[in-house]
Amino acid sequence: MNESEVKLIATSKGVEHEALGPEELTAYGAYGCFEQGTSYEVFKNHFKDNSEEEFREEVKEVLKQSAGRGHGAVADQNLFVFSIKNLSRAATLHLCLPEYLMHLQQSMRRATAERGYVLPEQIKESSFHEEVKETLDQAFETYKELLEEEIPIEDARFLLPLYTRTNIQTAGNARELMHLYHMTKEEPVPTPVKKIVDEMVEKARKKAPGIFKDWGHNYERLAWFPSAQLYTEENGTFNEILEENNYPGEAEYIEKEMSEEAIDKAIKERDEAELSNLKHIHNGNKIQGFLAPMSIACYHQSTRQRTWNHSIESIYDAAERGNIVIPPTVKESPHTDKFKEQHRQMIKLYKKLVNNGIPKEEAIGVIPHSVEMYDLIHVNGWNSIHSIGKRTCTKAQWEIRRIANKVAAEIRKRNPVLGKYTYPQGVIYGECPEADPCGLCDKIIEKRKE
Repeated sequence: MNESEVKLIATSKGVEHEALGPEELTAYGAYGCFEQGTSYEVFKNHFKDNSEEEFREEVKEVLKQSAGRGHGAVADQNLFVFSIKNLSRAATLHLCLPEYLMHLQQSMRRATAERGYVLPEQIKESSFHEEVKETLDQAFETYKELLEEEIPIEDARFLLPLYTRTNIQTAGNARELMHLYHMTKEEPVPTPVKKIVDEMVEKARKKAPGIFKDWGHNYERLAWFPSAQLYTEENGTFNEILEENNYPGEAEYIEKEMSEEAIDKAIKERDEAELSNLKHIHNGNKIQGFLAPMSIACYHQSTRQRTWNHSIESIYDAAERGNIVIPPTVKESPHTDKFKEQHRQMIKLYKKLVNNGIPKEEAIGVIPHSVEMYDLIHVNGWNSIHSIGKRTCTKAQWEIRRIANKVAAEIRKRNPVLGKYTYPQGVIYGECPEADPCGLCDKIIEKRKE
């Protein structure tokens, strides 16, 4: 198999002056905040009046005195675009966690998985290597059999392991790349995932060393908008929510008082899993949101809806529970038992690896996308018309559509005026933007007229 490949394919670059790269745009953007002239005017004067060495020292100093003192918006004034090949789905799950990174990922709802999977060295060098290969090869074989039996690609993929290879284009600024890097170092993250993030940040750092230098407060965790933490040891408040709501079988609205201990842990210990729970507290009140069970396959789509705020349970807790999500097309076919057995074998393998000394973060990639996990979603008023409109469309994946319809029904009960607009996008836009409309929106419009 080919190794993963990280390419930095574009960075922010000036149009007016060839010397404006990501560092210069960032530093002189900061200068423009406290000088009489514009950022570009200050840049031109400094560039003209100083030697190359003096100019570079000036850039470094302003980065130290701005971003380095916690002015996070300074580190936003740049962009790095990566094209990444042959990374695992376990890695793209991690890349998609920070809400201000942007992604265009190869869709496993559209493209068949033919490149196999990525395995950590610790598994490849262990006595379990052949057993892992045999189990994952069987998962791919079952996947192909399901496709041959006309199970849709989007449903057959549920049995593929998290270590399945994929491709992605990811774009983001220095602040969020530093955030991603810190998350990768702090939590028990799979080695192949760490490798990808390390390469991304190293390539960006070579282009802009002054931005990525640890000046102190530019790496303050409380200053980053907290992201959901998939590969965390635990999310205590989230686990309490699950227990208090008896692990619901479908999406439901919940409220929860966040304990003093949890808030202290979030802030004093910089616990990002708990910090992510704070996103669901508005105006100092309770945690509020929609607690939704879903497959890992569905969660990958849900988290890329980055205008939703997410908090999630640890993937290790979900794997230990090992519950299964079976697509309707599989339930209605003769292949249900085969699907269940393949899922069971992969969960059994994960637990065997962990029980025999393979770190859980290295073993986790053998579990299938059919594993059920819980996501706490906060949907604001704008998303009630935007994301709900997109996700209730029949073109959306069946599972996220089911969740969106439950959320929409709850919004209609709580706010009938806003609820009038919690329908598929064609109803709200006045016409369907899809190339091949299904007719649902026309039916809803006609029914509402009646």
